[in-house]
Amino acid sequence: MKRLSLLCAVLFVALTAASTLFAAQIRVYVSEFAVTGAANKDELKSTLQTLFASRLSNDSVLSVDSPVGADVLVKGSYIAFGKVFSLDAVAKDTSGRVIARSFQQGESQDELIPAAGKLGQSLAAEIAAKVKPGVVMVPQPVVQPVAAPVPVPVSDVVRPSAPQPAADVVKASTTSDIVKPQDLTRTASGGWMSQRLTGTLIGIAPGKAAADGTRDFYVADEQALRLYRKREGLKLVAEVSFSPGDRVIAVDSADLDGDGTPEAYLTVLNGDSLASQVWVAEKDSLKRVAAKLPYYFRGIALNGKEYKMYAQQMSTDKDFYGDVYEVVKAGDRFELKNPIKLPRFGYLYNFNQFRDAAGNSCTAVLNDDGYLIVYSAAGEELWRSSDKFGGSETYFKREDLANVQRTGDPFRWVFLEQRITVSPSGEVIVPKNEGMFVIGNNRAYKKSSIYAFTWNGSSLDEVWHTKQSQSYLADYLYDGARKELVALEVVKKEGLLDKGASVVVVKRVE
Repeated sequence: MKRLSLLCAVLFVALTAASTLFAAQIRVYVSEFAVTGAANKDELKSTLQTLFASRLSNDSVLSVDSPVGADVLVKGSYIAFGKVFSLDAVAKDTSGRVIARSFQQGESQDELIPAAGKLGQSLAAEIAAKVKPGVVMVPQPVVQPVAAPVPVPVSDVVRPSAPQPAADVVKASTTSDIVKPQDLTRTASGGWMSQRLTGTLIGIAPGKAAADGTRDFYVADEQALRLYRKREGLKLVAEVSFSPGDRVIAVDSADLDGDGTPEAYLTVLNGDSLASQVWVAEKDSLKRVAAKLPYYFRGIALNGKEYKMYAQQMSTDKDFYGDVYEVVKAGDRFELKNPIKLPRFGYLYNFNQFRDAAGNSCTAVLNDDGYLIVYSAAGEELWRSSDKFGGSETYFKREDLANVQRTGDPFRWVFLEQRITVSPSGEVIVPKNEGMFVIGNNRAYKKSSIYAFTWNGSSLDEVWHTKQSQSYLADYLYDGARKELVALEVVKKEGLLDKGASVVVVKRVE
């Protein structure tokens, strides 16, 4: 009996100590952050809330999911000025009295996560020093009497209307800044979508088009090139895989020998070096034409004219070295001719050219921050967008030990930008990917759309955009003859147990 009493006493003391330990923690609720000067504001609000709350908890402070029962309420703000940002947080008790403030600043988005960690530690220390945990009474809901239902006349019942077809392309109003329903015009012919294709695909390029209306597409992922044929669906005609040491980062096509069948130009990396390849469709198979070429490739129709292949090189210390050159096929050899000098921020994957009303050449460039910039032929900046565009998850890494102390990463991450297209009528077409968590090298785009602009002499005016897709846009191409956009969208990201899935979507642009 004495042993039983002693055991009960020990258990009582242990449970009391444990409850005291948990009660001693200060319960803190972090609300959504206020975001100023940054893209993807809605997604960033909740992302920063989760990020900061996880870094606020310690032995004294416990982050909770609801303000009900919390000892302290924390509000945060994120303000961005270009690459520079400021994280601020203020903590208040249940009566609204400010008990702690703290802030952190950074000079690039790569510093955001470390800054959130420092801010959480600083604020948690202040809270622990000034607040004593207490018991907070949870208000009980007041039960209201249920009123008897009032009969509704049949004439007042609003019946659901028939579902309306979604718009593929929305034309921007040119007469008012406020877009009214009657100002929106939709494509009449609708669009087309393929079946789900296995894998997280990264690029698409046009192949041969037959007289019966069938079309071929070269489609690539990081380890393979596929040839698809479009009829009612997409039929896989041929596929080649590459060695684990080779990694495909882009696919483009052009018919440089004029035989009616475009060649596929694959930008391939082997380690830190370019080892690009050229393939061509031949009798429902894929034939390699060239290998180990030290060039990046991209097909571009400058000024909306003839579609050609262009290349740029890499050096030991520069990711994109020298001018952009036109690729010329001479027999079995490929040569670089007609160099193009690009303005500031310009490189092979983020530019195109158009002409203004007077016939002067202008260059459109997406800079590293995603802003669309227009330069004159002399390199003078003429205009810069207020919104961000582009956005890609395709990247490669190069060793960067010289900056490891500043970045904390022995590698430099280089993201390939989305292509800018200029139509035969002079429209500048630019895609836009958006996502919930897009900070520095961490990119997870969830939705996308494509915009078209025209130059009015002083700025780019939007003329149309596609409706927003709930998928990441990996690549696209514009067919001016058919007035079609062909988009390669990733509908399911690659996971631990599956390879992901993608689709090809064709949208008419009337």
